Amino acid sequence: MSSIYDEVEQDLEAFTNTYIMSTELWSKFDIHDLTEVDFSLWKSIKLINDPSGKFSEEISEVPNNFGGIYVYSIHPSIIPNCGSYVMYIGMASKTEYENLRARIKQYQKETGADFTRERLHRLFKKWGNYVYLHYLPVNASREVILTLEDRLIASLTPPCNADIRVKSVKTAVKAFN
Repeated sequence: MSSIYDEVEQDLEAFTNTYIMSTELWSKFDIHDLTEVDFSLWKSIKLINDPSGKFSEEISEVPNNFGGIYVYSIHPSIIPNCGSYVMYIGMASKTEYENLRARIKQYQKETGADFTRERLHRLFKKWGNYVYLHYLPVNASREVILTLEDRLIASLTPPCNADIRVKSVKTAVKAFN
């Protein structure tokens, strides 16, 4: 009896990621002291809609008058509202030259041959049409946004984030790598 999975042509090992799913780190996540952050403002869009890897026009919905947090995730859409994989967490300040939308748009180059960040290039090339952008506009100082980013990365330890700045988590992660 044949199956739709007969003769899988992809090198499945190339699609493998390691995840740390620590309930201890999840339970330590806290933003009560970050009173400037409104977690109810999270929004999501499909990042890539075409085979060329061009970012969606929905990027124009991302505010350019705030800094904030952005998250790239893979969502296979097999089961509705289930099964996303957080791959990368980043932050943007609000300055004369940087804002949430501008920072996210900078990643478009990672889809092409002139990429500079191997992990993000791999994310966009291997899972492009399944990549979603989640973003949280934050009207606060760079320090508040950076603190939030550090806590999210430490709690979720996404595979495309090369640097974990929370020392205790970084040390624990390096212990088994």
